Amino acid sequence: MSVNRVERLIINLDTAMPLTCSWDDCYKRARTPYQVRVHEHVPSLRCDFVNAAAGEYGRHVNFAFCSDNCKDLWISCSGPRAHEQAARNQGRIYGQHSAGMRHRL
Repeated sequence: MSVNRVERLIINLDTAMPLTCSWDDCYKRARTPYQVRVHEHVPSLRCDFVNAAAGEYGRHVNFAFCSDNCKDLWISCSGPRAHEQAARNQGRIYGQHSAGMRHRL
């Protein structure tokens, strides 16, 4: 069964140009369904409180990608997942898919 997915380009409002994929080796245009929000604040603080504080207690960063493939590569080599990748792949982290995604993509 195939599902039609609406994918829109993400436009930078300052430059009026489309964003490029956040994965290091990819230069395709970023699309709306493939986004990751990173919470750079203490987990005990609620997100709406952090947003209202205007950066005093942390922030949120959004990363946009062109596909599930690029998004999975970025997720699997960042944060605590990077340590798991290093243990599983003899110290290699960069460019390795997560364990469940290798055969799916």
